[in-house]
Amino acid sequence: MEWLVLAALAAGGLGAPAPDAQAVTADATPQRDEPALDEEAGDGRDVLVVGQRSAGLRADTVQIGAFRNRALLDTPATVAVMTRALLDAQGAQGLEDALRNTAGVGQQSTSPITTNSFVSRGVFINPRTNYRLNGALQIVNMGPIPIENKQRVEMLKGVSALYYGLSTPSGIVNVVTKRAGDRPVTQVQLTGDAEGSYGGGVDIGRRFGTVGVRLNGYAGHLEFPIDCVDGRRAMASGAFDWQATARLSLKLDLEYYRRATDEPGGIRLPDAVGAVRGIGGTIALPDIPDPHRQLAPRDAPYVTWVNNVLARGDYDLGGGWGIRVEGGRAQARRDRAQSNLERIDLATGEGVLVSVQTRDQDYRNTYVRTEVSGALGTFGIRHELLFGYTRNRQVQTDQTRQSFRNVAQNLYAPRSIAFDTLVPSSVRIGAGSVNVDSGLYLMDTAHLGERWLAIAGVRHVDYATEAGAQDFTIRTWTPTAALVFRPTARSSVYATYIEGLESAGTAPDGTANAGDVLAPVRSRQYELGTRIEIAGAIASLAGFVIDRGLDYADARNVQVVDGRALHRGVEASLQGQLRPGLSLLLSGQYLDAVQRRTGNAAQNGKQVENTPHWAGSAFVEYRPARLPDLSLSAGAYHSGRRWSDPQNRALLPAYTIYSLGASYGWTLAGGARMTARVNADNLLDARYWATGGTTLYAGLGRTVRASLTLDY
Repeated sequence: MEWLVLAALAAGGLGAPAPDAQAVTADATPQRDEPALDEEAGDGRDVLVVGQRSAGLRADTVQIGAFRNRALLDTPATVAVMTRALLDAQGAQGLEDALRNTAGVGQQSTSPITTNSFVSRGVFINPRTNYRLNGALQIVNMGPIPIENKQRVEMLKGVSALYYGLSTPSGIVNVVTKRAGDRPVTQVQLTGDAEGSYGGGVDIGRRFGTVGVRLNGYAGHLEFPIDCVDGRRAMASGAFDWQATARLSLKLDLEYYRRATDEPGGIRLPDAVGAVRGIGGTIALPDIPDPHRQLAPRDAPYVTWVNNVLARGDYDLGGGWGIRVEGGRAQARRDRAQSNLERIDLATGEGVLVSVQTRDQDYRNTYVRTEVSGALGTFGIRHELLFGYTRNRQVQTDQTRQSFRNVAQNLYAPRSIAFDTLVPSSVRIGAGSVNVDSGLYLMDTAHLGERWLAIAGVRHVDYATEAGAQDFTIRTWTPTAALVFRPTARSSVYATYIEGLESAGTAPDGTANAGDVLAPVRSRQYELGTRIEIAGAIASLAGFVIDRGLDYADARNVQVVDGRALHRGVEASLQGQLRPGLSLLLSGQYLDAVQRRTGNAAQNGKQVENTPHWAGSAFVEYRPARLPDLSLSAGAYHSGRRWSDPQNRALLPAYTIYSLGASYGWTLAGGARMTARVNADNLLDARYWATGGTTLYAGLGRTVRASLTLDY
């Protein structure tokens, strides 16, 4: 049945007239001469991108993986791009603000204010393998990623093994740093919100002949609409470019960020009534609690420190060929005191607060990549070739887990409990691990006449894990194949098949084997899609099937790898400017994710946890013609009902969050530009479960934040 759905998606453009050859053929040499992207789009005006006039919310090129620099219409995959103009219009302050704009991305099992554990297409986005800096360095998402120094946030959905090796088939999240452009940048920004948060940042970009420098910094005090929960954060970064010779260019990215907040406290799924050895029965959920109440002890810490370094060199060999060498190191450290309320009496709210502090969490990734790219012709076919080798070495050090004696707590009327009054009960040392993911890869993009692109690639995977008794070694091949058809200069149809290996990662916090390394599994993805330009926007429609190994918390609350999951869905989006002054970003997803061959009859045929059938987002920005300095915006973000356990016994209700925003800019004496902005999220103060999985967190209440930005 899914193939009938997939086949229908291509029908829209097949009968269109032939395109002009020059308009269709893109300069897709993937690794050199990166365009300026949406560098001037911070004020929301039209900007020049890859030779086209493009609205600030629209993206025409992709800067992720092997598709780097490729036109979006020639990219055979679902890619969501959140431009700087979009992030500014929404007053975005974190990755969660950016990714809510792509349908089907939600959060799971961790508090949204301390860290972001995302899922996409019903698959967990692994925090150690699925996040990249500038399409390259494997950064560690154990500390919330700041976006003040980012030009765009991209998400390549689905399997991505050819270029990135082992990663879950949820997708790759890529954050692209701001760089110095032709226009000097000097910006000072002040931020604040109705809860009492305040902060400030600077953004300076200059070119000195052949050298470009972009410096960013931000520091602020954090307050949340949760009693007694506050914190602070700081970020500093530098992006440096040097055109050393006509053929040699060098880049260096450095960033440091630190964040310290209090834990708000989570709610463990209640035990199933009528279950036999954890199988069957029903789970009654408590009412969604007041999101302003803190369940965790006061001053329970969540502190993260992150350092990222990425260096890159590109050399033009001549004749259309070039070589790239890049390498870097990502490190994240964390100290976390997690508290979950368990065994809750639904009538009175009384329960037991279970607290565990994990110290010395230190994650390090060392990354190197070398690749050669170029073009050659054979029998009238132009081939764009990419050969490469990459190696990621992940190290997780031993971790000290300090448990505390359980204390009484009430869900409906939480007691104030000081963290330093908790009594230690036991200490456990979590064993560290070393993962090495090496790969040789080859990709050929063949231009078959004026309308067709054929893409074929293969990666040799050499993966090894050392984690005490949980050692794994895998050597195998993972293929990729795609076909792109351009019916017209403004439309495309594509079909893709990709295989990949995914590390099931480590068992998450809250499970009985938290921190244990899980075995790798193989994934397969089929996708069929189409894109078309409509006025100044790009519409996309894709159907996908992902067949993957299944990991979940079993009846013993042990995270295991067992069985298969089949994820079938359709995804659509519309992004850009429909008419002068009116820009939008719409996205929607239908998903059916089913468990199979789990060895547990109570799970087989049930929905994968935390996978709503329907999800969508909508954001609209309007600039009145008579008041071009005024911007008005509105957004809506919807998640359908979803199950929170593998046996489908705990159903989380659907929710929709609304937002409003406005900004006004004016020119000061001397030509400086001032912009005032205000944004309100969860406008109706809705109560909802922000996460699914074994641990639930209530979503934040209404928040109103403002900023004042000076550009000169």
